[in-house]
Amino acid sequence: MTSIFQPRVDAYLRRASAVGVPPERHGRHYENMLAYLLEAVSGCHVQRNTLNYYGTEEVDITVANEKADGGLRMLPEIFLVECKNWSHPVDSTTLGYFVNVVVDRGCSLGILAAANGITGHQEHRSRAHAIGAAALVRGIRILVITASDLRGLQNPGDLVKLLHHRNLALTAHGTIHLS
Repeated sequence: MTSIFQPRVDAYLRRASAVGVPPERHGRHYENMLAYLLEAVSGCHVQRNTLNYYGTEEVDITVANEKADGGLRMLPEIFLVECKNWSHPVDSTTLGYFVNVVVDRGCSLGILAAANGITGHQEHRSRAHAIGAAALVRGIRILVITASDLRGLQNPGDLVKLLHHRNLALTAHGTIHLS
C-alpha cells in the first residue's frame, strides 16, 4: 500500500478540488480520501456517513481504533472524523456543532479534516480556536488536519505521526495547534 499511498492521496485531492465538479462531490471525494487514509493505518476500521437515531446528526467517518502496533496508539478506541473541503477556513459555529456531535456520541476525540484550516489565531485562542480550547476543558479533544498536511503524507506512518503530534500539541498548548 505504501508505494501507491502518496499518488492516491494526490489524486483524491485533485478530484476534491476539480473545477466543474459539483460542490457536493468535492466533499465526497475529501471524505473518500480520509476514509482511505484511516483504513491504511494498522488497526483502524471505519464506518461512513452514519445518521443518529433521530436523523438529526450525520457523522462523516466513525473510526474504531484497535491501537495496533504502528497504529494510533495515543488515540481513543472510538473517534469521529468530520470532513470539510471548503475553500475558506471552518468557522467557530461549525466547529462548535462538531464538538456537540462528538459529545452526543459519547466520544472524547474528534478529528476535523478542514481543507483550509479554521478561523482565528491559535496564539490568541480566537474564533474557532476558542471553541477548541473550550472543548478541551470539557474533556473533548479536537484535532485539525488540513489539505496541506495531507499533501505531505508519504505513507500511513506519516498520518500516525501527524495525528500523534497534533494530539500532543493540543495538550501542550491547551488549544488546537496546527504546526
